[in-house]
Amino acid sequence: MNRKNLLFVLAALVVMVISGCRSTFPPPPITVSLIPAAPASLEVGLSTTLSATVTGDKQNAGVDWTVTCAVANCGSFTPTHTASGATTVYTAPTTPATVTITATSTDSTNGASATATITIGAVAAASNLSGQYAFNLSGFDSTGALYVAAGSVTLDGMGNVTAGEEDLNDSSQVATLFDNTLTGTYTVGPDGRGSMTLTVTGGTQTFSFTVVNNNHALIEEFDASLTSAGSLDLQTTTAASALTGGYAFYIGGSVGGVPYVEAGVTSADGAGNFTSTGTVDYDNGGTVTTGQSLTGSLAGPTIDALGRGVLTFGSNTFAIYVIGPEVFRIVDIDTTSFTAAGSAYGQGSGAGGFSAASLTGPFVFNVKGISVAGDNEQVGLVTTDGVSGVAGVIDYNQMGVIPPAPPAPDTITAGTYAVATNGYGSATLPVTGNANILTFGVYLTDPTLNLSDPNNTTGGTGSALLVELDPASTGHGILAPQTSTAAAAGNNAINLDGDLAVGPADAVGQVVSDGSASFSGSVDANELGSGQLSAVPLTGAFTADTTNAGRYTGTLNLNSAVVPYGFVFYQANSGLALHILEDPLNVGSGVIEAQQ
Repeated sequence: MNRKNLLFVLAALVVMVISGCRSTFPPPPITVSLIPAAPASLEVGLSTTLSATVTGDKQNAGVDWTVTCAVANCGSFTPTHTASGATTVYTAPTTPATVTITATSTDSTNGASATATITIGAVAAASNLSGQYAFNLSGFDSTGALYVAAGSVTLDGMGNVTAGEEDLNDSSQVATLFDNTLTGTYTVGPDGRGSMTLTVTGGTQTFSFTVVNNNHALIEEFDASLTSAGSLDLQTTTAASALTGGYAFYIGGSVGGVPYVEAGVTSADGAGNFTSTGTVDYDNGGTVTTGQSLTGSLAGPTIDALGRGVLTFGSNTFAIYVIGPEVFRIVDIDTTSFTAAGSAYGQGSGAGGFSAASLTGPFVFNVKGISVAGDNEQVGLVTTDGVSGVAGVIDYNQMGVIPPAPPAPDTITAGTYAVATNGYGSATLPVTGNANILTFGVYLTDPTLNLSDPNNTTGGTGSALLVELDPASTGHGILAPQTSTAAAAGNNAINLDGDLAVGPADAVGQVVSDGSASFSGSVDANELGSGQLSAVPLTGAFTADTTNAGRYTGTLNLNSAVVPYGFVFYQANSGLALHILEDPLNVGSGVIEAQQ
């Protein structure tokens, strides 16, 4: 054999050996890994981003996503197929469950997959509401007359109202009840929406509510005869001696059908006495008086075990319900044409040391009341300089009168403000396109107090009550520091209080927001013109205002209406946004509060 033939034979043998080796060692198996790991738990309705990496897949066929559980709805994926390492979004079901998510290699012949278990938990349950809670409501009866109410209920955490009392004042005198005893039951669904039925003199009273946290809920009357909006808050004390120091307050309603508001600052001595010297303002149907003095005292002076006391303040008598040392609700109990309610908030360590510098920076505000055209709803954003200057933007709806060029807001230019050491202040806010909005009273509260959720320790830092004192329009609201401009993502409680085309209406419920463009959920809507609508869909679409940080415009659609409402909200902090309907045919406003 010559040298060339030998080399050929050797090469052939090498090829045979290599081929034999390849047939002896199969390719590595396909494996799937969830990277990063899936979360162990998730609240109902929320979403989480997942990804899976496939190794050993020569075809690069990707991943198929599935989910299983013991209930009918286990949630969903968008999309249900991804490339290796790409992401999908899993959305949890609306009921609690334990789900198993599976990422399976599309090209796997041996069923290569990775799994993870996620516990889908409720936002709230009946056990989250346990203790003594004060509620306050303002709205209308079936005749269109104003009514106000405040009270206290004791909840056992198992669905029973074991004790309670209420004062309800109806300007038509159809349903007025003072110091009424309450018992009843309540339920809470997995998304925090609940219902409470109370036994009262002459019948029953039904509330719908949404739990924000263990200490706070948004609430509405859900009866055929009454509709209203308000809140439910844990009472941490019922001692009259706890009411001491400076307070800012407002009381709003009507006198003989004429819109009325009074507000100011007062001082309590802990023995039931309240004194206001030159620090109370009034707007009675457009007649404005400012800088008045007022005194009052608690009868007894005592507060009962449910936090109720009787306060004579000026020439009127009120029931008050204490939430804590710095907050109490107020409702008139005169059998006259005066119908009004409000709240008082402590001034804390700021009392006696306030100044214009106490209000420095951006603030979100709202006003709710009456104008010459009808309902008066306002939300806006102002920036104060800490000395005397203020400017900003405002959205409003005064029974169809809205800013000239929506979705652009109207502007507030060359405004001024002043604050006395006791927290009594004023502001002039010239609105470019609406001469009926100009003059406001400003009454500073404890800088650390959250006015929308009194037991919440976040959202304070320089808050104040705000009252409009114009001849052509009046109302009350809050001034809240803007500490975050990002729309709150996740589970949120929402309410709406207004005058829709169908008549007086309120809604309270829960929505899930993506934080960038939309939200959706369910509400209980009480429309006196068309009835009580339970668990109807509510959706919102919104776009961030690139000029005014924290302002969002869009549409709100209640119960799948053909034409949605124009909608504007301002984000004050991570847990609170203030909104209005900016719609020519429908007027309303409310809050969006992150559920915790």
